[in-house]
Amino acid sequence: SVTETQPSTLNLQPSTPTPNPPTPTLLPPTPTPLPCNDEFCIHAGHFIFQRPIAPDLVDVVDPSYRFGNTANGLRKTHHGVEFVNPQGTPVLAAANGLIIIAGNDYQDPLADFPAFYGNVVVIEHTFPDTQLPNYLMPVYTLYGHLSEVRAEVGQQVNAGDVIGLVGFTGAAIGEHLHFEVRQGENSYRATRNPELWLSPHLDESEQPTGAIAGHIVDEYGNSIYIPTITIEQINPASGDILAVYYLEGYADWTVNGDDVWGEAFALGDIPAGQYRISFVARGLQNYTIEVLPGMVTVITFDAKKNN
Repeated sequence: SVTETQPSTLNLQPSTPTPNPPTPTLLPPTPTPLPCNDEFCIHAGHFIFQRPIAPDLVDVVDPSYRFGNTANGLRKTHHGVEFVNPQGTPVLAAANGLIIIAGNDYQDPLADFPAFYGNVVVIEHTFPDTQLPNYLMPVYTLYGHLSEVRAEVGQQVNAGDVIGLVGFTGAAIGEHLHFEVRQGENSYRATRNPELWLSPHLDESEQPTGAIAGHIVDEYGNSIYIPTITIEQINPASGDILAVYYLEGYADWTVNGDDVWGEAFALGDIPAGQYRISFVARGLQNYTIEVLPGMVTVITFDAKKNN
């Protein structure tokens, strides 16, 4: 027999649904304002390039001939930085990009005269406005004095790909990689300081290192050349000097400051902490500043305001 299902005695009328409360819009947390006053401001860095030498090798910038320096008048104004490594050390692409030059500069100069870089690779990179607001695009990286080129024009490469080997071709003095950052156009006159673009190392506290830059201008807004800048890392508790760096400012107009900061000198890859900066510009100038992990502290000296 078939058992009939009796109708339920429950009220089967649909009930009015209870509206769900609206989901609150979660706003991003308000960032903590970075310190800024008449003497210095702290900015987020744009350290978007990985180092062109592997981290288990010499991947630190050679301090004897920094960007914009002349080695105390002994050499041409430097348009890049150097990574001193033995011939044959692999050279790595600093970011994803397109190879636009791979060969040598014996016939087509990339500097003021031919055969300056010897065997050389140039990569074109493009970054979104969200990553590099207010900066010219594209950006180029140049790898000079190679003993061997391992890339081809038109090749797409990824960060970390081997594109050549360290050498001393061209006008090199000793075995090293010459590395440049060029902005807006692939030109010897469009170089920027790589120390403000290379990803920072970690310090002893496992925090990213930071950087210092100096915007130093005369009464007419022109950059002032400072032959000697002293930067001391200070223990704020005891006042002891922990480290000392000696810099030469950018020697002439053939090199450029950052598009936003317009610096006349820069020092990258230094531990966070307190620093004292001294130089002579219309008299002795002293600044006591803070460097934060992964940030750039920019000091400003304006002769018009300091008179």
